Amino acid sequence: MEGTLDFEYKKYVLLAYLQQVSREFAEYRLYPSFGELIFHRRNLASFQEEKRKLSEKFPGKISEEELKKLKLQIEPSIQDHPNMQEIEHIVSYSIPEIEGRLRQGKEIYELIDEELKIEPIGIIPLYKKEGYIFLQIQPEKSVRAFEYQIVFFENIEANYHGISLNPLTTFELSLANTYEHMKRELIKVHQKFPNPATYLLYTEKAFPEKEALLPVAKRKMLAYLK
Repeated sequence: MEGTLDFEYKKYVLLAYLQQVSREFAEYRLYPSFGELIFHRRNLASFQEEKRKLSEKFPGKISEEELKKLKLQIEPSIQDHPNMQEIEHIVSYSIPEIEGRLRQGKEIYELIDEELKIEPIGIIPLYKKEGYIFLQIQPEKSVRAFEYQIVFFENIEANYHGISLNPLTTFELSLANTYEHMKRELIKVHQKFPNPATYLLYTEKAFPEKEALLPVAKRKMLAYLK
């Protein structure tokens, strides 16, 4: 809604943005674009809903033609400014275009979620709100270690649980350096828990870590730990 308020121009801007999103999705770079699309779709839907509520608050009038037909046809007593009509035109066009990319992003998210597997390492304690996560793309031997913590968010609308990941180190998997050995090394170095909850998240397909693997892994772990 900023700058030149012209449908054709805004259409060009939107499609250029969505083409860039599609290029990122083609490389499995899901975030931040997927989150942005959700945000934009929610804002546009909210705009339409608030505009509808606002229109309903204004009194209506009976059209003269319908009155002659003895029908009660209510017309709005106010007319939208041309700029508002143009905005509504833009919004109506944008929503299905954005929803198309959202479906594309959801398919990629579900693919990564399906490929990503979780296995506990050693004995899992009752307290699981903090601990360690190993992330590995098999059959590579490199294993990324993270400290995780379940966090709580509170706002006016609702309360949410999330999970934060703090990168610690990278191990090399071998016959001598097993996942259990890595866990013992973390216990020795950090001395935070005598037996921390530790999990291995692995996939046999490579995905971009920052833009796809970690965001999906965080959500998957949060659901797994509930």
